[in-house]
Amino acid sequence: MSGAPRGRRRVLYLYNVPDWAIHNVGRDWAELLRDTHEFALVRFGQHEQEDPGAWDHVVWGYSTLGYSGRMLVASLARRPRAWLRWQRRTSPRLAAVVQDPSEVFPEVPDWRHAPPRHAHLARFSRLAVTSNELRTALQALGYEPFQVGTRSLLPARDPAAIGLERVRAFTRALEYPRKNLPLFRALQARLGATLERCDALVGGAVLPPAAYLEQVDRYNCYVCTSWQEGGPLPLLDALRRGCVALTTRVGQTDEWIEDGVNGFFCEGEDEFARRLLELDGDPGRLREMRRASLSRATVVDEEARRARLRAFLP
Repeated sequence: MSGAPRGRRRVLYLYNVPDWAIHNVGRDWAELLRDTHEFALVRFGQHEQEDPGAWDHVVWGYSTLGYSGRMLVASLARRPRAWLRWQRRTSPRLAAVVQDPSEVFPEVPDWRHAPPRHAHLARFSRLAVTSNELRTALQALGYEPFQVGTRSLLPARDPAAIGLERVRAFTRALEYPRKNLPLFRALQARLGATLERCDALVGGAVLPPAAYLEQVDRYNCYVCTSWQEGGPLPLLDALRRGCVALTTRVGQTDEWIEDGVNGFFCEGEDEFARRLLELDGDPGRLREMRRASLSRATVVDEEARRARLRAFLP
């Protein structure tokens, strides 16, 4: 850190587990701001050795807000003085990224009208969110968060490689209630013998880039059945590889999907099934919508994202 160019802002970014969120947000932010900010990404529970006063900004990333109780207890046992220093720390330097509604709201289908848990946000001088949906929800609680949308880090597929195909659908999710995997499994039971593929990739492991690219390219439709989301990040990755998205209205999907052009918004099993069968019976339309997915997913205004990040981390 001592050799950093003068004037760069030093950012300590804390995260819980090395999964999607740290790859698509923490590391992405560090890359976007590499000319003006210097990031150190440190796993929560191992951060107490750092002096919070030595950083221009300390950002609590996804999962460090509500899911770190056991890590806190372990840290207290190992480094009680350092732990106490961090617990007492209140400063304009402290910021947080609230990526998923589950960090504030309960995991219930009607979460927007459920009592939130947001006392833990009081210590932060500024908040960032990744979706219109979550920004609106926090504004209703009296916060004014910055919005910095997620971008896919996958290379865009060559449109010329997209031909006439049958539907090969998939979802990627963890076994969390908010992912609503029972709905996807109902679609599998209903359409598994009709569609060419209908797979659920369950688990949170981040694959090596080449393996992940190969995995996504086995499919041409992505299905999101969630009723609560911050992204979903795999949906955006699927768009970059030319998949049509069939999704509930959650997270950032209102920014990525144009209904009937590069995907469909669906409200239940019957609508998901009807749209999948429509595409399976019309390979020409499937190809057209896949190419529209590529066109939409390759429009990324990096300068606007940098400007929003610099406003969040001045």
